[in-house]
Amino acid sequence: MSGPLTYEELVDHIVNEKPIPNILSVPNVTLDPSLVTKSNMKPRPKPWERNNAATSELAGEPPHQQTAVAEGPEICTRSRSSESLSKYYAIEAEFEQQLQSFLGGNEESEKLQ
Repeated sequence: MSGPLTYEELVDHIVNEKPIPNILSVPNVTLDPSLVTKSNMKPRPKPWERNNAATSELAGEPPHQQTAVAEGPEICTRSRSSESLSKYYAIEAEFEQQLQSFLGGNEESEKLQ
């Protein structure tokens, strides 16, 4: 048989204890229990257990730092936001002037003709 086995052929090989092609013989090995080491770390909390993380005991580890968000919605005052907007429009106007001078500046004169 050169091709892969069908399901029926595979079952026949297993039931009749025939060697299955392309399968290596893997010995049934059990490890010595004395080689097992005890873990020093506690398991990480699962996502649904994170709410209880404050009550859980982690071996002297500090809690993760969370980024604080300002509680008031007035982070940026209206005057600062209008100044920023004015600066943006000034930069945009300057960019358009520089772009027109770079491209030849004849767009408006071409529209009039």
